[in-house]
Amino acid sequence: MSSQLTRRDWLRASGLLTAGLGLSRFTPATASRPNAPFVSGFTNEFAFTDDPFDKMPKLRARLLANENPLGISPNAKEALVKAADLGNRYAWMEFAQLKTLLATDEGVKPTNIMMSPGSSDILMAAADHFAKGGGTILTSTMTYDDLLQRAEKFGAKIKALPMTKDYKFDLPAIKANITPDVKMVYIVNPNNPTGTIIPTAELEAFIREVAPKVPVFIDEAYIDFFEPAERPKLGKLVSEGQNVILARTFSKIHGFAGLRLGYAIAQPEMLKTLHAYTNGEFAVSITTLMAGIASYKDVDWQNHCRAENAKARNYTTKALTDMGYEVIPSSANFILFPIRMKTSAFSNQMFANGIGIQTRDFNGQPYCRVSVGTMDEMAMFMDSFKKVVG
Repeated sequence: MSSQLTRRDWLRASGLLTAGLGLSRFTPATASRPNAPFVSGFTNEFAFTDDPFDKMPKLRARLLANENPLGISPNAKEALVKAADLGNRYAWMEFAQLKTLLATDEGVKPTNIMMSPGSSDILMAAADHFAKGGGTILTSTMTYDDLLQRAEKFGAKIKALPMTKDYKFDLPAIKANITPDVKMVYIVNPNNPTGTIIPTAELEAFIREVAPKVPVFIDEAYIDFFEPAERPKLGKLVSEGQNVILARTFSKIHGFAGLRLGYAIAQPEMLKTLHAYTNGEFAVSITTLMAGIASYKDVDWQNHCRAENAKARNYTTKALTDMGYEVIPSSANFILFPIRMKTSAFSNQMFANGIGIQTRDFNGQPYCRVSVGTMDEMAMFMDSFKKVVG
């Protein structure tokens, strides 16, 4: 990859590594290289100010990090405050309660679950482990690249195949490119930044065929934006003994981006392996844990957030389509679409209007990725967008 400063480098250097904002930079040299993973992110003029976040408080609409604009559930907030009285104690036995809830819903055993502060720790642990000794990680481009950047930094080769014409992972192409040096297949579903999904039956068939040969890692950070009846239940593949790793986070629909809670579902031996690269559950605070239990039980709040997200996403998609823009159909809390001006100029003007967004360049085409905010925020986005693009 490019030798320029990456998201994690500059966040770490500034002491702002919060592992979850999705602030990676796009590097043209990387994207133009064959089989290189797509690198997402802020444009240069924003990421490399003396204070990278100095513009944040000035934003009227913060639509750049796929955060839940509705916040955490009232029940989670109440549980968090009550748990403050336990702040002098380490969280040990309390993890069993949340693991049992998750295991029951996913059709696995508690021993198939490892908690973490967000899903980023799991992604980084997998990157460290599967990069060890070299070898190839197989994926598609464009996708969320934190794991890929880290793995390449520590010696792995990244082979990123083109997506399908409708911006989805090309599973047949990935399957055809599995060679003895491939150590892991990396899939993001729903994908970031495209918001596209892989049909469940197709994904299950792929895992059953590929996982016996090579581990399949699936980042499911946005899985909760599926309607419950349509949500893939890949835990059953774990219960079958398949070598698949599922990474989940509470950062999105639960609104825990700042509280930091996530988990992995995998075979116990794989979890033991990944645990060696992390601080594991010890890194999760008891306040976050108790809030997480309350949030997970609060199905009404999750349904409310999902419905509000769909309403604002549909409004924005229609508004852009009515203006003649081709919007990639999204199943998540963000929208990606090609724009008709350079990313730097577009980004600067949107920020000048108080609207925080992200931009990308891919194969010579500039894109805007806008997170889905409230209806009022999306109306502000569209108003500013019309002014900026003329």
